[in-house]
Amino acid sequence: MARKKDVPTEMLLDGAQMTLAAFIAGTMGFLKQQDIPIKDWVSYIGEQFEGSLGALEGDETGKVMDHLLALEVLPLGVAVVSSKSTRDKAEATLTSLPSRTVLEKFGTTPRELLKGFGVTRKEFESILSMYEPAAKAIGLKLKYQSKDDQEILTLERIRR
Repeated sequence: MARKKDVPTEMLLDGAQMTLAAFIAGTMGFLKQQDIPIKDWVSYIGEQFEGSLGALEGDETGKVMDHLLALEVLPLGVAVVSSKSTRDKAEATLTSLPSRTVLEKFGTTPRELLKGFGVTRKEFESILSMYEPAAKAIGLKLKYQSKDDQEILTLERIRR
């Protein structure tokens, strides 16, 4: 029987990212079946973590973006393609959600995973909007967009 200490860390991370992708897609599929808007669920999650970035209030946007990427976004299985920042604006271009690289290790693709749960890629990507309330609470606006099979995440200081 495999014990955690015997399993390579990369394999554990891949398994966790696959499980997380399936959990997110499965929850979204269930919500759709129950006629509950996915955006309501994503907003609810975001509201629960509204104060989570409080310690970063006033910091440069690049530092906040690095925090979001390292602790919140990269664990979803994406990779950073490029990034840039100034004091008041940070932008990161990421591989698309859900992660093709991770899913293919488990013999599936993003299309197959999402189709199995009846979820579109656009609906799945909307999980990124859960970080909007936390950003807003510290005077930043977070937005994401899909472009050319990539996600672009932007943090910008709100002008007061």
